[in-house]
Amino acid sequence: MFNQLSRVFTALIALSLVASVAHADRRTSLGGNMLMGDRDDVFVYPQLMVKKAYNRTLSMDFGANADVGNALLIAGPNKKSAIGVALHRSDSILSLGGGSYNGSPEFGMTSNNIAPVLYQDGSTTTPLNIADLMYAMKMGKNKLGFRLGFVGQGNSQTNDGDHVAGENVFGLRLSAGYSVGKKGDFVFDFSMLNGSKTSGKDEDVNSDASFMNVHVGGRYFLSQQKGFKLGTLFDINYASLGNTNYPQMGDDTAASNDIFGLQAGFGPVYTGKVNDKKYTVAFHAHFGFRTINEEPNDQEKDDEASSSNIMFPGFNMAMEYQVLSWLAFRSGANYSYVISNSLTTTPGGDDAVENASGEAGFGWNAGLGFLMDSFRIDGTLSHGILTGGPQFLGGNANGLFGLVSATGKF
Repeated sequence: MFNQLSRVFTALIALSLVASVAHADRRTSLGGNMLMGDRDDVFVYPQLMVKKAYNRTLSMDFGANADVGNALLIAGPNKKSAIGVALHRSDSILSLGGGSYNGSPEFGMTSNNIAPVLYQDGSTTTPLNIADLMYAMKMGKNKLGFRLGFVGQGNSQTNDGDHVAGENVFGLRLSAGYSVGKKGDFVFDFSMLNGSKTSGKDEDVNSDASFMNVHVGGRYFLSQQKGFKLGTLFDINYASLGNTNYPQMGDDTAASNDIFGLQAGFGPVYTGKVNDKKYTVAFHAHFGFRTINEEPNDQEKDDEASSSNIMFPGFNMAMEYQVLSWLAFRSGANYSYVISNSLTTTPGGDDAVENASGEAGFGWNAGLGFLMDSFRIDGTLSHGILTGGPQFLGGNANGLFGLVSATGKF
């Protein structure tokens, strides 16, 4: 079970490599750098919907496959309030959260994310995302916002009308965010997820699983001068996973896991103009810590397992340059080194197995933005296009863009 749990979190770590794929394409191209503002910051900080640049916009994200993409409508009756509605295409892990703030292969665990439910037989289910509902309002120079996200999925197998097997998963996320002028954005999240598997004509529950996560995060700019800002980022998470197996014979068995994680980072943001063309350059260093404690079977003694991860160092750098009045180029890169330790106790408590390892990760993205008054198109370039050229030159055959976003302001 502990290895299976590790695989779940490894999947989440892998997803953090493309932490913005379910979000605005501009953030994807920037490598997930959260010190540079973006329209899809509203998924992390819903209070930002009342910003002039985001209010009264309709945006669409078009992915390269059926599992990536969303639609986001932000419409306020006036400049002081805004209502947001988002529809998603089966990408709940990222769209329900904000992804990892550094966009790198750090130990993002449940950080800002709805995780899959983990059953005792080792199987996992990630529910489809249904919708997000958000509200934001101005309070003088400050902002207040709320977000309610729904996820759900169900399936049933029958034979001649009789129930054979089925599964139902439902979850929600509640977020409350507050911004202090232009200096800082903060958020508190609570998310929960419940799943159950049934079998037989009477639809008896043979296994259930649950997930709960509490998250506090934010970014704050310590110094703001013309053309320069020094920003900080932080995330604190606590998550609890549990599951129970109900066999037809024998005692019920339950398993549980507790996870705690902390991340922090800081760095500068530079803005300015060269020949009347705007540019933004951002960099931040970051570190993190995570612990997992597991009780794989409440019927067994001395079978506990634990692990810890330390991410240090971690770096993210991003740039955006206005090449022409209607064209922008942007790119981001990130690196992190993660040290992992695990300790597993064998039943009976006589032996303990300890493992330690270290792993480095690097990722990059690049993209283009086409700016046309109240309408814009953003695209993240396929890596092969930049490194190998298009197919007719013997290079990439996967298309020019991996993700395209269109945003219109009204």
